[in-house]
Amino acid sequence: MRTMADATGGGETHAETAAERRSRLIAVACRVIAEEGVAACTFRRLAAAAGCSTRPFTHAFGTRDGLLREVALQTWEASSFDRSPLADPTRLPPDWDCVDDLVAIGETFLPVTDALRESERVYIEIILFSLTRPALAAELLAFSRAANRRVGQLIDEGRRRGQITSPQTTEDLTMAFWGLQEGLALTALYEPTELRRERISPIWRAGVAALMRP
Repeated sequence: MRTMADATGGGETHAETAAERRSRLIAVACRVIAEEGVAACTFRRLAAAAGCSTRPFTHAFGTRDGLLREVALQTWEASSFDRSPLADPTRLPPDWDCVDDLVAIGETFLPVTDALRESERVYIEIILFSLTRPALAAELLAFSRAANRRVGQLIDEGRRRGQITSPQTTEDLTMAFWGLQEGLALTALYEPTELRRERISPIWRAGVAALMRP
């Protein structure tokens, strides 16, 4: 079993826990996907990158699709966005601003830092891969729908407070919101010289404001 140096810096070691091992293997998969694409994410390639056999990967995740599911979910968990439903949106603070909140949500997924660039590249790669994997697509869609419900609640409350003036339905605004975010992220990844990192957030903020307050 792999050991890790004690966090205190001493010579002692401790056995790697199952949770630590899973986290380490997921990190290896993220690096491979970010650098080489999801097609390169085979257990054999990952084992070479991790300096081990394929057994830790098959033991921890079972199948490649199982691993990719965990990697995709990690991109959600690593963000500060809480996708759980609001118990009572009307209890949001009096100075809460819907557009500012929506802008902040989208920025947690835009490639404006090296870490977010890697995370978004990985997520987009797996989403595209899932188009040919119905079971994986269904799993990921469940998380997307939870995020949609949360954003929809915010939009409804913003409309109630007079902060959202668009005549579009909440459902259409929610889809347009995520479509704008994903399109901007994909463009930034695909055309990094044309859409430089420092331009992403200003374009995003202006786009959300125009969408919600035309």
